Amino acid sequence: MWFKLFNSVLERYYEAGRPLPNEQVDILVDESMYTYTCLVEKILAYITMDQDSRWNGYVRHEHSYHVFGRHYLIVFYAQDDSSSLSAENVRLSYKDLLSDINVQLQEPVMDDLFLLGVEFRPCEDSVNTEVYLDIFHQSGSLIDESTQRLYERLAQLQAQL
Repeated sequence: MWFKLFNSVLERYYEAGRPLPNEQVDILVDESMYTYTCLVEKILAYITMDQDSRWNGYVRHEHSYHVFGRHYLIVFYAQDDSSSLSAENVRLSYKDLLSDINVQLQEPVMDDLFLLGVEFRPCEDSVNTEVYLDIFHQSGSLIDESTQRLYERLAQLQAQL
């Protein structure tokens, strides 16, 4: 299932004129079968989630079992278009989401951070469901103490809203 999803992503991005960079493809292809299985299990667990989670979207985390320093943020897109986890909102803010994860994963710093956006759509010509995957990547980086404090303060302010 992972390879089917991954190949469809590559084809979709290529047809849209925005092929994934070779470096990202190489990193994902180099992943272990066990990690693929864990990612697929998290994706398939969608059917067991409550309707509220599906409506508002939700996030899961996974790490590579093959390469230390690789982290996956899996965002299950909200069905509610006004949710911060809607497909459109996540596609527009993936850099911020990955930067937030980078700040949180500083001890040790991750090498690669991936955001996998997962969307379940009803199949137009049958009763089946289609799964669409978006892939976004960012290299991990060390955050200095003053920047770390700024992120912490921002998190405090957001919590107050």
